[in-house]
Amino acid sequence: MKILVTGGSGFIGTYITSHLLENGHSVKILDLKEPGIKHKNLEFVKKSILDKIANDIRGCDAVFHFAALLGVDNSDKKPLETMKINLEGSVNVFKSAIDAGVKSMIYSSSSEVYGEPRELPIKEDSVKGPVSTYGVSKLAAEIYAKAFNQEFGTGIRVVRFFNVYGPGQEASWVVPIFISKALRNEPIKVFGNGTQTRCFTYVEDIADGVIKVFEKGKNWEAYNIGNSQPTTILELAQIIKELAKSRSEIVKVGFGKETRLKEREIEYRIPDISKMKSLGWQPKTMIREGVKKILESMKNN
Repeated sequence: MKILVTGGSGFIGTYITSHLLENGHSVKILDLKEPGIKHKNLEFVKKSILDKIANDIRGCDAVFHFAALLGVDNSDKKPLETMKINLEGSVNVFKSAIDAGVKSMIYSSSSEVYGEPRELPIKEDSVKGPVSTYGVSKLAAEIYAKAFNQEFGTGIRVVRFFNVYGPGQEASWVVPIFISKALRNEPIKVFGNGTQTRCFTYVEDIADGVIKVFEKGKNWEAYNIGNSQPTTILELAQIIKELAKSRSEIVKVGFGKETRLKEREIEYRIPDISKMKSLGWQPKTMIREGVKKILESMKNN
């Protein structure tokens, strides 16, 4: 099959593209930066998802929409730009795909759509209550996807990622931040008591999960793709310090306007992944092994 991947040059998009190519598909990346991989079945189009892209999609069998303005902190600094790219851009991708005659799509959403969960573990049909501009933009695009499914008979499947990490991730995310501090023996700062709980999901597992949803998932369905091992932020810092053989001090710092607002901090984010397990997928890489892989990758590069 020929698949167009928006944001295919990004962190997650690169892994998705590699997995698609390994599975024998042809890939056309639509992004503002060139991909870091080369392949005879890989094509690159330098465009924004806000551009006219129907002709670029024409001839493809499916669209994987991964382009977005990422991150809670980043979106809080650029709320209008976030909504424009993540919502208007997504609607443009959906409409353009329909105009191009493509109805099979994967939309990458986020666990941010749930906000502070009302139940644990979080199911796909759990109450949504995003507390960030980023989460709102992702949920709004999901609602549009559902509307397109109903109106045009498209098969947009939604994947919600839980705290992705892995080699090649930008330094503004918690795992690479902690690793960078540990390798330099600098203090590793943990907000509050560090009891915030996450299920860190290795990027290769994410890519495997997306492919599984594409191959076996049901049209119009949403799927949580996340790890099954809860880890507190304090535990994460301790694991990274140990594996990096670091002399860093783990320092607990308070919340505040100049650091992080307590009101915006999600205490627990633990997914129910039973729907993904029903497709034959489950995470393979737990946090200790994942951190080891990142450190090994950094050593080799």
